[in-house]
Amino acid sequence: MNNLRRFEAACGFFAALLGFLGLAYVLFSPTYSFAGGSVGGSEQSGTGNLLQVGIQPITLVFFCIFLLGLIGVVTGAVLHSRTGENGWRALLWVSTLAMVACTILALLSIWAFLFPSTLFALFACMLSLRARRVALS
Repeated sequence: MNNLRRFEAACGFFAALLGFLGLAYVLFSPTYSFAGGSVGGSEQSGTGNLLQVGIQPITLVFFCIFLLGLIGVVTGAVLHSRTGENGWRALLWVSTLAMVACTILALLSIWAFLFPSTLFALFACMLSLRARRVALS
């Protein structure tokens, strides 16, 4: 396995790692704040995460599509870097396309947490094409 294929596998792995960490941060970090009326003369306020506030069903679908994209990227990148088969490259590209679509849909909200993993997935795609050219020559 040459260096380009190693970088392809590493980019796929880092894409999955950053994606899982980004989604975990979105789900579990205290990003929502609230302030309530006064109870007994004191005002109540606090913070909550997405799971405590309540998650919409379409948000779950969005997260599942992005997670499937992450799993597809890491699988496609690692197996293409080892075997060089076109089927694994196709899985890598389709999964990256799903991640790019999810990142574009999240531009107004959580795109900053999804963008690093999408960028690494795009790097893995570019390296998969480059590894093929090196193998052909």
